[in-house]
Amino acid sequence: MTVPHLFKGVAVVIDNGIGTGEAIDTILASIRASGGHAIELGKLPPPEYDLEHFARVSFFIMDWNLANDENGIPLEAKVRLPEMLDKQMVADNIDFLKRLRRSRHAPVVIFSNEDPDTVIDELSADGELHKSVQESHILVKRKVDVADKVYEILEDWGNATPSVLTLKTWERNYIRAANDLFIDLHNRTPYWPVLLWQTFGADDIPPEVEMNKLLNRLVESRMDLLALELKPFLETVDQERAKNHTDYIESMNGVLEGERFLRASKLRDGIYAPGDIFERVVNEDKRTYWMNIRAECDCLRGSDSMELYLLRVKLVENPEISPQFGLISNEKDTEAVVFAMMDGKTYTVKFKDMDIRELRKMKDMTRVGRLLPPFVTRVQQRYASYLQRPGMPRIPEVFYPAAEEAVKA
Repeated sequence: MTVPHLFKGVAVVIDNGIGTGEAIDTILASIRASGGHAIELGKLPPPEYDLEHFARVSFFIMDWNLANDENGIPLEAKVRLPEMLDKQMVADNIDFLKRLRRSRHAPVVIFSNEDPDTVIDELSADGELHKSVQESHILVKRKVDVADKVYEILEDWGNATPSVLTLKTWERNYIRAANDLFIDLHNRTPYWPVLLWQTFGADDIPPEVEMNKLLNRLVESRMDLLALELKPFLETVDQERAKNHTDYIESMNGVLEGERFLRASKLRDGIYAPGDIFERVVNEDKRTYWMNIRAECDCLRGSDSMELYLLRVKLVENPEISPQFGLISNEKDTEAVVFAMMDGKTYTVKFKDMDIRELRKMKDMTRVGRLLPPFVTRVQQRYASYLQRPGMPRIPEVFYPAAEEAVKA
């Protein structure tokens, strides 16, 4: 019996054969014997059900064939469903999986008495789910092949998938730190959030924004170092790089963008911050980009009449990277270059090109995303140095290399 490590916690089991003596009962018994707890559902939650209730679930088990006969008895695999009913059942299953992935990044084990490849083909045909299948986030197995090995299968998968291994390790660390924080502050006074909320309000800053930042900072201060080891995956990554360098670079660009840039769809409307990137459509063939660098406290206190300080952002065609330091080597004092900011492309923020605009007069501009710290912090710091740069006298011409060569000639 495998004792869960990464997948400790509650499991949701969706199977209309629960309690009928089928293989699913053996799987449930295995979960309990390993110390786990299962929420048992005989059918899919309805579309109106809020799947946020599953936010802390460790993993999901789901039967692909949830059809019953007129007496409510699960239909066996050998009973062929009418084509329309079969298509509707598949559509319902796929809709549930798509809704679920928006609420919880946890593995889903799908059981089928049919050939698993049939289910995989149906899942892969959906544009939103095919990657989850490709990367084994959705596992399709026969019930009889799992039996009492559910944790063994999940633990092997988690330990072989670096994103899952990192998520599960970080989650335990984060939850422990958050619990420690709230116990600590509650013991001081149960009204501690209200006291801080009052302070935020007195500063005329949206309190929900500041409270979120405060909690994240306090939880992070209580987190331990991650007990995480990813060295075993380095060889696999090197092999993928050698096998298809183009795909490797594309993946790396995507990761770098995720590290430093947040798309507008992830930002809250009406809340602005330094690093916000705006697009202005000049004509069908030309677009310009502008970055807000106004201080965060000013942005948070702003209204429609607030002015944003916008610097021109331009594409850099051939950024030069210093192998010694891993930084852009051809960056000038009048700019700040951000590598792989959007769509794998490098952009430079030009300090000489500023446009001060009121929010209400920016109807011709659309926010496309936000550059995140520490990258936007570096832009602001370099701009501050640019504004305060002192004028220096030129070095006499006699010291120029060309002058020396002329003397020698």
